[in-house]
Parts: sequence; C-alpha cells; structure tokens
Amino acid sequence: MTEPHINDGTDDSVGGGPAADPRGWALPRAVSVSDLGPLAEPISEHNGQAIAVKPLTNHPGWLAKLYRPDQHPEDAGRLDLLISAPGTLPEADRALLYAGTCWPAARIHEPGNPAVGCVIPMAPEQYRCELRRGGFSDRRFVEIDWLAKSDESIRGVGLPPPGFAGRLSACRQLTELAAILESLGLVYSDWSFSNAFWSPDQRSVYLIDVDGCQPKKMPDIHQPNWADPLTPPGTDADEYTDRYRLGLLVAKCMTGRRDAHAFHTVAASPWQNQPAVSEVLLDMLLATDRERRPSAAQLNQALNSGPYLRTTPRPTRTALPPLPPQPIPQSPGGADKPVKEPEPTPPKAPQPGPHTGWILVLVIAVILLFVIASNH
Repeated sequence: MTEPHINDGTDDSVGGGPAADPRGWALPRAVSVSDLGPLAEPISEHNGQAIAVKPLTNHPGWLAKLYRPDQHPEDAGRLDLLISAPGTLPEADRALLYAGTCWPAARIHEPGNPAVGCVIPMAPEQYRCELRRGGFSDRRFVEIDWLAKSDESIRGVGLPPPGFAGRLSACRQLTELAAILESLGLVYSDWSFSNAFWSPDQRSVYLIDVDGCQPKKMPDIHQPNWADPLTPPGTDADEYTDRYRLGLLVAKCMTGRRDAHAFHTVAASPWQNQPAVSEVLLDMLLATDRERRPSAAQLNQALNSGPYLRTTPRPTRTALPPLPPQPIPQSPGGADKPVKEPEPTPPKAPQPGPHTGWILVLVIAVILLFVIASNH
C-alpha cells in the first residue's frame, strides 16, 4: 500500500478529487468546519477519541465526528488514507464496505488543525428497534451484544429471535467486513459488543467507529473481557489481535453464550453440523502461536459452508478455559439466603444415675455412726 498524500485542506486532490461515494452526497474529501453548515445538538459526547458527534442540519443522515484536540499529528494523513481506501477495492467489496460501515467520507479541517474530525453517515434506520423492558419501550440502535444472548432473552425484549440461521447470516457479513479490512492492511482492534449494530429483520450488521482504523498496527486499548492472551499489555494490536477478537465475537454471537461457555459450545462435537467453523474458531481462540491464527477470510469461508484450508500446519492449542461456577439456586422466597453452618453442640454435664441418691444417704449414715462411736 502506497504512502498517502496528506491533504492540508487547501485542495481536493486526494484520490483524484471528490469522492466517488454512492451514499448520496458527493463532497470533497477535505472540508472546513464552515463548509458543513450548522451542526445540531450532539447525539454522543466524550466517547473514545471523539468529544462529540453532531448531526449536520443541512445534510440529513450525515454526522460530524469531532475529535479531541490532542490527536496525533499524523491523523490527517491516516484519515485521507481511509477515505481513499474504498477506491482500491473491487466494486462488490466497496459496496459492502459502504453499506455495512460508517466509513468516513471527508476529513474536517480548520486553520491550524488539519484533523478536526471527519464526516460519517448515520447508521441506517433498519438498525433501530423498539426494545421492551419492564413495561417500558425504548426505540434505539440494537447493539450486536444482543446476539450473544439466548433466543428466549431476545424474544423477551420484543425482538424476533434470530435462531441459528439468523446468527449465521449476521456473522457471515461481520466476517466479510473483517476480511475487507484485513485485505486493506488495516487494524480495527475494536471488535466487541459496543461497536456494531444488528438488524434482526434484515439479519445484517453495521460496523461503527471504523475511522479509528490504522495501517498494520495501533495502540491496544484494554477492553474488559476482550483481552488477547497472546498480545502482552503495552504492545500494539495487529492483524493477529484482530483475528482473536473477531473469533471471540463470532463465537459469542453464534452460540448465544458468553464467557467460557462460548468456547465449550463451539468445541462440542458435532456443533450444529459446522465442523469447519468449529475448527477455525478454536484455532483463532486457542492457538499457542498467534501468527497461526486463521484469517477473517478463512472464517468467512467456513461460515459459508466452505472448507477450512490451513495455509500452515495445524497449530497447537491451549486447553479450553474453565467454566465459571454454577450459580447458587434461589430459595423459594426468591432471594438467595446464606447457608448457616450448624453450631457445634457443647458437651453435656454428667447426669446423675438412678442409684446416686441412695449411695449418698449411706455415706452420710456411715459418717454419723463413726462420729457417735468416737464420742463414747
């Protein structure tokens, strides 16, 4: 991949002028804040690298993602690289990337700051649903987190349960997007529950925060429950980190299970008659050599009923993680009550036997006779 031309905002020469973007708005790939017109109230604030995400009043369906002022000086060149990247893809991959991600359309600049932020599309309305909880309903974007729950839990909030077919369809698209990023040499790192939306009706996914992608490697920000055991703390995330986290996300979404249960469900044989999927996921999650983790394209091929063709010898695997302890059953009253250990019984004092009283009378009589005899 060639080095990007860094546009300082004075021209539209990056990638040959205005972006060939099919998403409904042809705009230069670098725009000033004033070019965007008025900005509405933020829909999100102080989330990750962004201080705010604001809708563009004059351009419905588009957002200005505004970065913190302490961004790296090379961010302008990196954003230009991302904005131009779809033009290097085959048409089908480019269409999928635009349809399945909030890919940045333009870099926002102002005097003295070449990377104020970027222009991104809002997620399509199909990813927003009514969720019912406790007698209340809330229309919101549905995070892919819900796919990592049982069909019963999903039905319980008013969403149509995906079943195995729905989970498979969503994960196929997810891995196809991951394979495109990998083909571009980009590291995403943010594979987790909060960075993708899921449409139960369309059985599709939509990836967000992709403007943070970086070529080859990027700082590995700690994410609870998503830490790669073979990426030591303090080192950068790379394509192999991405493969682990992608495999973990797919395992949880495919099985509807979390924690170690997802590992054990995938390892169960036969698992939904998907032996190739099981093998790819287990190599992604348990390989002792991180560079032997299968690629996103290999996982996508297995999810599409293709074979698992290893390009290297089969990696050795670590053991499955232990399952968490079973929860303590609740008492009939509902709340768990602590089990009280029986207190030790104190030793009992010796009880008098049935003849003890007569013996005492005889002893006293003997003593009295002895005293009388002594006086005579």
